[in-house]
Amino acid sequence: MTPVGFDHVKLQIPADGLGDARRFYDEVLKLPLEGVDRYRSGEKPFVSARISPSSVIHIEPTTEFETPQQTHYDHLAVRFEESIETIQTHLRNHSIPIDRELTPLGATGVAPAVYITDPFGYRVEIKATADTGSSESC
Repeated sequence: MTPVGFDHVKLQIPADGLGDARRFYDEVLKLPLEGVDRYRSGEKPFVSARISPSSVIHIEPTTEFETPQQTHYDHLAVRFEESIETIQTHLRNHSIPIDRELTPLGATGVAPAVYITDPFGYRVEIKATADTGSSESC
């Protein structure tokens, strides 16, 4: 077996949370929501926020939603091409509070990141592209 990358993660949100999901994931983070019409027609139980051609976040509105607790969820990390300064400015321009700033080790090496919280309580790491001089990974 040969792993090739991240395919998807699935997050549950409140049943009435699709508007908040659209504003946060689509409008602020620029991860286009797909499958909204299929979700609304009952054809599929979730929508998808597209990260790249091969990676998505499935977002499932449900009456069974429970606010995430750190005991069973910590964070989702999404890598962006922009500099950390551009990312910080963009988030501030959209009134998204930055909870924490670090330069953690990730899949592509050490790179600056900011941590924010989505409207449903999920922590999201917004990671700049790793410095090309660093080859160390997780």
